[in-house]
Amino acid sequence: MRVRIPRRRRGSALLIALWTIALLALLVMTFTFDIFLETKLTVYSRCRRKAEDLAFSGISVAEMLLDRQRAVTGNETEDVTTADKWYAASLLLSRGSSATVTVPLGEGAIHLTISPEPGKRNVNKLTDEDWEGVLKVGNIPQEYWPGLIDSFNDWIDPDSLPRADGAETTDYYGTLTKPYKARNGSVDTVRELLLVKGFGEALLSGGVLNPDSPADQQISVSGIQDMLTTYGDGLVNVNAADRRVLMTLPGVDELVANAIIEERTVGIAESNDSSFKDVGDLMIRVPGLDAAIQSRVTTRSAYFRVTSGGVFGPVARSIRAIIHFDGSRLSVLQWREDP
Repeated sequence: MRVRIPRRRRGSALLIALWTIALLALLVMTFTFDIFLETKLTVYSRCRRKAEDLAFSGISVAEMLLDRQRAVTGNETEDVTTADKWYAASLLLSRGSSATVTVPLGEGAIHLTISPEPGKRNVNKLTDEDWEGVLKVGNIPQEYWPGLIDSFNDWIDPDSLPRADGAETTDYYGTLTKPYKARNGSVDTVRELLLVKGFGEALLSGGVLNPDSPADQQISVSGIQDMLTTYGDGLVNVNAADRRVLMTLPGVDELVANAIIEERTVGIAESNDSSFKDVGDLMIRVPGLDAAIQSRVTTRSAYFRVTSGGVFGPVARSIRAIIHFDGSRLSVLQWREDP
């Protein structure tokens, strides 16, 4: 005799079976997704580590190039220049210029740039006249100059006596909503200027100096940060300085700056050494230069900004460092890795 199961009970059993299948499918999908995520994270972590290793290796390559450039003369035979993959970069560095190299390594690569830091003005070494040149190139209106120059001088001098248009701890910084003290010493970074009275983000990076003013009265500036550094003896490397930095020097306008750049690069296409050998060479090859420029420039560098990028798969990492190389020993003065 057959036992008949009521329809209602058969429907409930089917519903339970369907829910069970759905739950199991969900668990399988979750488990599969977790495995997928873990695999992706593992691959990313592996690529990140390899990219970091490549970036670190780039610093070693930079040290090697800085060492090699001492022995490069530019008179090597064609066999040497062709066979040596480091020759071109070493030659540029020996001439006081910047060098960029890319080194493929398996699935990854190193992208390296070495730039002489004295291609910029050392902010701690600027005289009032130098400051005027920098502010002029940065398009800062002349009425701002006395306050900015006096405030900077008060920030770095050891005393607590404010200049006519300057500021010290007692009369300004200590009275702010969030008070702080004037450094009374050399600044460590160019960005520290943001703490000095009158120096804002627009003045450093470029933008509108007075955004709260009516549109027709707003003053747009190009900024000064790109022309400044805190490293070096204050002399500007004329083989590395760009047009804006050159224009901060005595008697150098845009026309003269272009002439200096053209003179130092004219032989590069033919692989000839057209860099300035010394300051005397500069004065001879660029006639009419102000004699005052001789005490403010050089043709060599001991401080370098190194940017080393490591790329592996989809991941890129980079290290930015300031390096001092005295011809035999390399010292790292600043080190910054990607967060």
